[in-house]
Amino acid sequence: MDYLERVISRINTIVTFLGGLAISLMMIHITLDILARFLFNTPLPGTITIVAHYYMLIAIFLPLAYAEQTNSSIAVEIVTTKFSQRIQQRFNGWTHLLISITAFLMTSEAFNVAVKNYRSNTSVMQGDYTIITWPSYFILCAGTFLLGTYCLLRFITFVVGKARPVAVEAAHV
Repeated sequence: MDYLERVISRINTIVTFLGGLAISLMMIHITLDILARFLFNTPLPGTITIVAHYYMLIAIFLPLAYAEQTNSSIAVEIVTTKFSQRIQQRFNGWTHLLISITAFLMTSEAFNVAVKNYRSNTSVMQGDYTIITWPSYFILCAGTFLLGTYCLLRFITFVVGKARPVAVEAAHV
């Protein structure tokens, strides 16, 4: 179990780095597009499509599991704060199962859409350029699959009774 946690943690770190890299590349790409537009009156081809279909998806969906791993997601705890610590831990454990099921359902549907777009060689015309976009549909699959896998592992850890404290909670104290 510890081995799986280490592997998933490492994968989460790598894909989150890729998300940060995508944000950096997006900023550079947009800046160059603006400079080219105003200095040379010629924008970079495909900027809007590449930003919307690649950079943003990588930045948003790949780090989902890392956000869960580091307990960085936004949580609204109106009712659960009134429960005892033990009940809150049980509630959190079962919540991981619910998140996992939901993420795997999303992965399945996203994969079906991604395969359909792959088969049809989906692309977007922007100006005189055709930009292939079908690979971007697999990014959602990867992000939701990682989230589902991480939450399933957390649920199994909860059921087995070896629930570990979340590292980020200790850091916020």
